[in-house]
Amino acid sequence: MTRLTLLLFLLSITLTRAQSIEELDSKGGFKDFKIGDSLNVHQDKIKFMKTLDNADTKLYLVKERVSVKSYTGEIELEFYKGRVQEVIVSFKTSSPADYDDLLRSLETLYGPSEKAKPKSGEVARFEKLFTWSGKKVNLRIGYDENYKLTEMVFSGAHDIEKLKSDF
Repeated sequence: MTRLTLLLFLLSITLTRAQSIEELDSKGGFKDFKIGDSLNVHQDKIKFMKTLDNADTKLYLVKERVSVKSYTGEIELEFYKGRVQEVIVSFKTSSPADYDDLLRSLETLYGPSEKAKPKSGEVARFEKLFTWSGKKVNLRIGYDENYKLTEMVFSGAHDIEKLKSDF
């Protein structure tokens, strides 16, 4: 009986650790695309799309499409001064059920999500929006009903460093 109790206890610890925000930080991004990676690391896999807010912020599209579960999407990388600051994974023509399925999978990996605070700016278009906040990496997943779009955005948790380097 003692061994069974110990085995169940160890199993519960293992499952609890698997559902942890630390997993988000340890992965550092999505698949091969990590927050902070240099442009040179991905040069052959991406193509330039456009310059964003300022001359130092550029958006690139990953040439290969990505599969997550049964869903196919595309990845965009936002670079600031030659380093990945956001990994944007978009699943077009998705349904609310697809979004819910991806949300459940992310909660299995990273633990419970938090419903995003009142929406403004670039996230105002999402009817559903949930987030995880790690020490190094943040993740948000949103669903845009008008465009039938599910979007996951992995970003650095310390955007203040970006501001510090500008002043």
